Amino acid sequence: MLGGDGTIARQLRDSGWHVHTEPADVDQLRLVLVELPAMAADPQEATGVLADTLALAGRYQPVLERAGGRAAFVTLTRLDGAFGLEDADGPAAVLGAVTGLVKTLAIEAPELFCRALDIAPDITADDCAELVLAELADPRRDLPQVAHRDGRRRTLTSTPLAAPPAAGSAVGPDDLMVVTGGGRGITAHCATALAERTGCGLILLGRSPLPDEPDWAHGIPDDRLRAAIVAQRRAAGQQPTPREVEAEFRGLAAAREVRATLAAIRATGAAAEYAVADVADTESVRAALAPHRDRITGFVHGAGVLADQRIADKAPDDAARVLAPKVHGWFAVLAALDLDRLRHVAAFSSIAGWRGNAGQADYAMANEALNRLAAALHRTRDGIHTVALNWGAWAGGMVTPELARLFTERGVPLIPVDEGVRVFTDRMIAPAADQLVIVGPDAPLTGPAPAGPTGGPVDRSLAPLSADPAVLAHAIDGKPVLPMTGALGAMLNVADPTARAARQIVVYRGVVLGESGPAELRFETTAADGGTQVTVRDESGRPRYRAELLTAPPEAAPARHGLPPLDGGEAIDVYTDGTLFHGPALQGIRRLLADGDTGLITACRLRDPGLGGGAYGTAGYQPALLDLLLQSLSVWVRRHHGVSSLPSRAAGFRLYHRLPDDTPFYAIVENVVSEGSVHRATLVACAEDGTVLAVFDDLEAVGAAALNDKFRVSAR
Repeated sequence: MLGGDGTIARQLRDSGWHVHTEPADVDQLRLVLVELPAMAADPQEATGVLADTLALAGRYQPVLERAGGRAAFVTLTRLDGAFGLEDADGPAAVLGAVTGLVKTLAIEAPELFCRALDIAPDITADDCAELVLAELADPRRDLPQVAHRDGRRRTLTSTPLAAPPAAGSAVGPDDLMVVTGGGRGITAHCATALAERTGCGLILLGRSPLPDEPDWAHGIPDDRLRAAIVAQRRAAGQQPTPREVEAEFRGLAAAREVRATLAAIRATGAAAEYAVADVADTESVRAALAPHRDRITGFVHGAGVLADQRIADKAPDDAARVLAPKVHGWFAVLAALDLDRLRHVAAFSSIAGWRGNAGQADYAMANEALNRLAAALHRTRDGIHTVALNWGAWAGGMVTPELARLFTERGVPLIPVDEGVRVFTDRMIAPAADQLVIVGPDAPLTGPAPAGPTGGPVDRSLAPLSADPAVLAHAIDGKPVLPMTGALGAMLNVADPTARAARQIVVYRGVVLGESGPAELRFETTAADGGTQVTVRDESGRPRYRAELLTAPPEAAPARHGLPPLDGGEAIDVYTDGTLFHGPALQGIRRLLADGDTGLITACRLRDPGLGGGAYGTAGYQPALLDLLLQSLSVWVRRHHGVSSLPSRAAGFRLYHRLPDDTPFYAIVENVVSEGSVHRATLVACAEDGTVLAVFDDLEAVGAAALNDKFRVSAR
């Protein structure tokens, strides 16, 4: 246990751990827990903390791997309960970039439990320690980052994003952009396209001087330039080494590329200049940009350095060298500009930060830092259009043929240059910005995705649910009951959080929380055709739930058309008249939009209470929101048969997209078939535009008049 005030170390000792609080040469370790400081005085201190944490990971990774069984590397920050993306500013936000290290370690050492925790600073030290200990017992290994804030447990996910509207450009000929790393590579392509599309002026900021090419090199193509360098050196009486030849070649080739970029920009009719500065040096950048300060309105940060090496093999200065251009460069350029004049900012980040990437822990942290710095600028400066573009791998010569072949073998699509350039210019000129945009597939570039729990059953205590708002709101006759959607969510959470479909979902006997119910549940998994079968039992071995989780994604579902307006129909209050028993945390049915003999449509809206702190769902599966579908079926049964009902099984479940949190959506009950007390229906959640979000196939609810009084007593 490194860092912190000793509270967590004390609780670990009280739980039976033998704890070291200083770096030590030890042969056996089960856990390395690093608590980062809450603040940093400046960017240099912040990146120093990140570099030190990377060094600790490299030092102790082999020890943890030798431990066998479950060994863990965990980091803790106390930023904002949102990984530094919501309320952290400046150097403190940079500390949140430790997530890049943790995600990369999870790829490089898949047998380890790796997690980055961010716990809101207003949570007491004792409560924070309890949360940390609870996280250490989490069976999921596919969840590398978890935050706690306002009683909610959160992680980061991505959502499909539509292209920005094809409105007028927010960038024009009067704008002047400073572009770091813009003289070469993909940033040069993007800068040229921006100038061509908008007519804006560009200042390319680079580290290397741009001298005139020597006469002897004129007209010699790049593929013959090395031989010409050797001949020229020998003619001068020298015997150059291969290293000297390569260094001179790179300098000449780089200068050629910069000149070609400047020429391409000027050919569009836009103005372009090249300024020399070390982007990580504040005074160097300030001096280079001083002549243009009063005119600069935009900043594109494309500078970056790689030093690829696995964490355990990283050289001591690698991290500092990689972090400096992206992190220090960001601060240096902004310090040199008039922020009141600045209107457009784009940071070139990477999927390597968002997902982690083998061999690039420092690069992942550098890009995660950019994501947080862009979010902070977006939040604190309303007049600055800010976006961080998390690029995937580029095609068209931007990666080596070997890497391109490797990506192809792994099924990682490359971003065509023209498509990537179009995305950049679209996002840059859009009137409004999405803060963080992933360009390309949301998947790691290298390595397998971290797996879920392996080996043996998983036992989960039900004690944390005793005070859970969502469970307390699901009380029948005063007794809290685990919702069916929560049971399915728990099975997904434990056995396969990536699964988006299930079949043969059965409630054998619901779980009542409290003294009369079980204290824990056991999740048993077995291989099944196309996926994993999960059986949930109580302490006595009695089955409570079962489902088959499917590996393959569900087949596409066409969008629904002709749905009634979400603000139409009639307002209904099904929560106080005894139709439903649900408490405020689950009261999301707002309006009845349509009602018929075989179904109905309701308009729903609910702020997701996060049942069980997220332990009864996944990144895409939200049990409280999905429960509104089951509630809607109960409304139909009560309206058409006069009895209350509870769900008992479903033939299948399909998840296409996350349901919208605190945003209206449709709950559609259709194809209802009633046979005595049993009512079967298809339940569909749709977004406002008709996009199908989730489907329960042949969900079965059992109605009983005896439930009416219990629902009425529970109504509030």
